[in-house]
Amino acid sequence: MGLTNPQYEKILRDYDRKQAENRALQESRIREAYRKIPQLQETEEALADLSYQRVQCRLTGDAEKSRRLERQVADLREERKVLLASGGFPPDYLELPSHCPICHDTGFVEGKKCRCFQQAAVDLLFSQHPIHEKLKEENFSTFSLEYYDREPWEGGESPYEHARQVLRQCKRFVADFEPGKENLLLMGSTGTGKTFLSNCIAEALMRRGISVIYLSANQLFEALADHAYAREEPEQAENYRWILDSDLLIVDDLGTELNNALVSSELFFCLNERAIRRKSTLISTNLSMNQIRAGYSERVVSRLMENYRLVRLYNSDIRLKKREERLGLGHTMRRNNADEGEK
Repeated sequence: MGLTNPQYEKILRDYDRKQAENRALQESRIREAYRKIPQLQETEEALADLSYQRVQCRLTGDAEKSRRLERQVADLREERKVLLASGGFPPDYLELPSHCPICHDTGFVEGKKCRCFQQAAVDLLFSQHPIHEKLKEENFSTFSLEYYDREPWEGGESPYEHARQVLRQCKRFVADFEPGKENLLLMGSTGTGKTFLSNCIAEALMRRGISVIYLSANQLFEALADHAYAREEPEQAENYRWILDSDLLIVDDLGTELNNALVSSELFFCLNERAIRRKSTLISTNLSMNQIRAGYSERVVSRLMENYRLVRLYNSDIRLKKREERLGLGHTMRRNNADEGEK
């Protein structure tokens, strides 16, 4: 991973902290459920006893008794679900919670580092912690279609209806995500929601334990330039390796960087190498396709045209609308319409 010992130990300490918090939360939930449903404690104790007996039967080879105990355990588990539901609790309320559904906050799966461990390493190497704070505010649950104009543009569909379709595509990208399966190029003028949707995708995938690197175009091109001119320190070399190896690389605002022929060549190598390694990339840009052709090499343009789903957004500037809202000059938004986008 290229982590220093202090960095590696910090990640392990974070896992220890998460596990302690998970156990404390589980114990709190158990106490709450037992207070509300006294019978639940008896059921849990009976389940523990029967489970122990079943293990003993397996060790002694008493298959018939083991099958009988399995049926009793199944009945008690069903009874537990019914009791929890009667108290308004979900079926898994008493189970140990975890942030990562893959390793359950241990950091390892079958002796190998979990994806969430890899993401923790990426966060340290790229100082991505600020983006995590941003993702708490900008995700699919907070995305609102109400900022998109409902009047048709130039005789076509309205930005609102078009944005609904784009939102569906982004959610489908997340739902069907496999590294290397699909790449996205989000295009549109300033303030049309490209960065917000990129954040939505990043948050949803990170929550699933998928490693995501989120870089502005300037940050990416600085790393590419360091690599091209062989100026990188060991840590920067590790950063470059992760740019190639992360499950998803998000490049925000392509076209705002200082570009040149050498770095453009490095960009092609980056995109091409990620394709070879079967890794996905999401790029957002204010540039039109003609501007991309004028600013980047033919190989870069060809790679984007062949391997990326082009998703265009159009609308009047949402940032200005939000600023007017804060100043009390615009219309009050009626509701968060993210759910409607799923219909």
